[in-house]
Amino acid sequence: MPSVPTNIKCQHLGCKSPKTKLSAFCLEHGGRNYTQAREGDSLYQTAAWKRIRTVQLSRQPLCQACLLDGRVEGAHHIDHVFPWRLYGRDAFTKNIMQSLCPEHHSYKTGQEKQGVFMHYTQEGVTQYTQQDYKQVMHKILGTT
Repeated sequence: MPSVPTNIKCQHLGCKSPKTKLSAFCLEHGGRNYTQAREGDSLYQTAAWKRIRTVQLSRQPLCQACLLDGRVEGAHHIDHVFPWRLYGRDAFTKNIMQSLCPEHHSYKTGQEKQGVFMHYTQEGVTQYTQQDYKQVMHKILGTT
């Protein structure tokens, strides 16, 4: 009787480590374990996040990526340009936020798994890497 194939190795090219249960990647390549997922999800229920989300949608109620494509689409997601889980809890609130539609948010999240962090602005798309976080935060937000 045939069985369902199980993918137990990290999907990062060349990595032989076991993947986490909640991701296709090992912890070193962005995978999450259950404890991390629960802790991270709870941050989205805080008053600080609700305030950040409300302010961002007030400032930019339209998807910033769609506007670059010449389309007008309402934003439903507030995105951290730099995935905060890579940098710790402080990056949850000390980050660049952008308003995105579900389609562009999903696309951007897929790019993050390849190490590309996209920031959509009126001038176009800026692509950052994980190493750019400190420099960009210092320049834009005046933090280290």
